[in-house]
Amino acid sequence: MLRWAWSASGSCAACAYLWIGAAAKPHIIFHIIDDWGFHDIGFRSPEMQTPTLDRFHQQGITLEHYYVLPTCSPSRATFLTGRMPVHTGLHSKLPYHEARGLPLDEVLLPSYLQEEGYRTHAVGKWHLGFHRSEYTPTFRGFESFYGYYAGGQGYFTHQLDGIFDLHRQPQQNCGQNCSQVAWNAEGRYSTKLFTEEAIHIIRRHHREEPEKPLFLWQAWQNVHAPIQAGKLFIHRLRDRIADPTRRIHAAMVSAVDAAIGRINDVLAEEGMLQNSIVIATTDNGGAIHECMPNGASNYPLRGGKCSVWEGGTRGTALIYAPSVLPYQGLFRGLFHAADWLPTLLCAAGAKSYQVSKPLDGINHWPALQQNTSSTRKDVYYGTADVVVGVHGPALRDAAGWKLVLNGGGGHGDWTPHPVKPPSRRLEDAARKARGASRYLTSKRKSYPQLFDLQGDPSETTDLARQRPDVAFKLRLRLRHWRASGVNGAPLEDCPDFSPRRSGKRKWMGPWCE
Repeated sequence: MLRWAWSASGSCAACAYLWIGAAAKPHIIFHIIDDWGFHDIGFRSPEMQTPTLDRFHQQGITLEHYYVLPTCSPSRATFLTGRMPVHTGLHSKLPYHEARGLPLDEVLLPSYLQEEGYRTHAVGKWHLGFHRSEYTPTFRGFESFYGYYAGGQGYFTHQLDGIFDLHRQPQQNCGQNCSQVAWNAEGRYSTKLFTEEAIHIIRRHHREEPEKPLFLWQAWQNVHAPIQAGKLFIHRLRDRIADPTRRIHAAMVSAVDAAIGRINDVLAEEGMLQNSIVIATTDNGGAIHECMPNGASNYPLRGGKCSVWEGGTRGTALIYAPSVLPYQGLFRGLFHAADWLPTLLCAAGAKSYQVSKPLDGINHWPALQQNTSSTRKDVYYGTADVVVGVHGPALRDAAGWKLVLNGGGGHGDWTPHPVKPPSRRLEDAARKARGASRYLTSKRKSYPQLFDLQGDPSETTDLARQRPDVAFKLRLRLRHWRASGVNGAPLEDCPDFSPRRSGKRKWMGPWCE
């Protein structure tokens, strides 16, 4: 097979150089915390009890200017393809009843890693299509899957709209007559189930194939709505947080922190942690008002999930790999969700890899190892999720200038600090934002807003009139991105969605077959 690499930073030679003499390819554990708010971690908020994630921050690398997409499906597709939604066509989160998914001609990260000798497993949320078996995880490069297909469900019932959605695919290409409905999980908290599955995968891998590297895609349900947590975690916070919604949300964050800590402990017990890269990332900003609010906080950022304001797209990401990455501290360069694929392939020692479509991601592995600057020149936010209406697009450059067209979507206001009294500056900005929103609604035309994120990360002051030169340059870059885009992921010609049945019980499953 012809093997070649697409790389915006000429990274293959660097990867080959950096891995000369490496003892073994690293294990990669990729944790996704669903709807995780920017402020919802202990080192930023005293309310949060997150000792594991705080240790990742203290002993690993924190991505200071890290960007994802406004909602789940677009971010997950971008993590796995290294390509922006403008190029995959997956612009918005996928309703479970629609016959569409991440296009099958997109090659995903686990498939690339399998060529490098990795064993690949997925646990937790999928949300990239399931109307046909070919869209489910074990047809997309994973050797096993235990989790749910749709975007959310009850943490104990594992039901969405009364339809059960938890499945086990024990082998690759596991479709009809192979995929199993996990009825025995009813009544058990999903975080416990997914922790147990991860531990089982790690122990079995070390027992049966210790010489091979492991890639574990650990996509947690926490902290997506509904707001549900175990009584023990809620009880621990009874004297810490007065607001009941915020208290349960914090308990959900604590539960996933403890689960990640337990998985790290098992990696250490099996002698695998010292050669592991452990990543924890959000998939979008915290849901504060719209898009199934969950009690999150994005303080001091503006807006939340579904919007292209900073609160919807600037996220938390941590890399814990003390034996693999010598540098510890803040990585201050721009880093986008699309950058994980080329970065991790370089970390895996891939000197070249076949791609059928150009990547949007940039390889940051040499920069992370040597603590040098990012080569990413801009971040294209795309548009807000359709749930809050068509707003955007938006783009920021490496200098911190951000241009927003047509508004950022949603309420566009600010989460108050959970402990401190309200900020007069943010209250004044909120009043101005409501006025701008009314103007935009009445005029229904392109309404440019320009922000200097270096000095104004909360997006309180519109500088479009003061700096038309900067706005013009960013608008040209926006045109370039939009001109390269594709139509949305196609809706396939299938019967209307209907749940599968086992006796009187309904369950999610492919319905176009």
